[in-house]
Amino acid sequence: MPLNIYIISHPIIHTLSTQIIYSLQKNNKINESICNEITFLLIYELLRKWIKVKNIYIKDIDQIKEISIFDPKESYILLTNLEKCYNTINHLKILIPKLSLLHIDTYKDENHNTKICFHSKQEKNLKNNKIIIVQKILNNNSIINFINELIHQYNIHINSIKIICIVCNKKILENINKKYSNLEIYTSKIINT
Repeated sequence: MPLNIYIISHPIIHTLSTQIIYSLQKNNKINESICNEITFLLIYELLRKWIKVKNIYIKDIDQIKEISIFDPKESYILLTNLEKCYNTINHLKILIPKLSLLHIDTYKDENHNTKICFHSKQEKNLKNNKIIIVQKILNNNSIINFINELIHQYNIHINSIKIICIVCNKKILENINKKYSNLEIYTSKIINT
């Protein structure tokens, strides 16, 4: 089964992501506000398909009122570098009441391999939640090791994990596909470099 990659082709996302790609190609600093906007739009797309809403009907004397609420059994954990996308994430906390945030960071180990790690004691709360991993650029295999850790160490089912990234490297996607072919990834662009 092939990897589920959703390339969001909305004109606004396309225009903003082109600016990010240009900055990467020119080795310029990436505009964080543009990244935040794209991230928010990608999260919106992911949640549009993933979030469940319950309708409650209240019978009044002469009418029936309908109220929509989030499914109380579902909760979400967003794993990202909170320092870099705080504005976007803060806005999401208002929109999605059962959203928890966990800070993750990248570092180089002694063999110069890039690793992703938690900076929180909340890891024990990962089970029974829907996990959204947000990375600006998916350009190394550290994400595979991180997903492996989530699945094997924290017993998270692969169907409960989704990845959002502004830009994906094609080679990394191929590597992810070899190990986690049913993972879903939402992105704005796939690059070959």
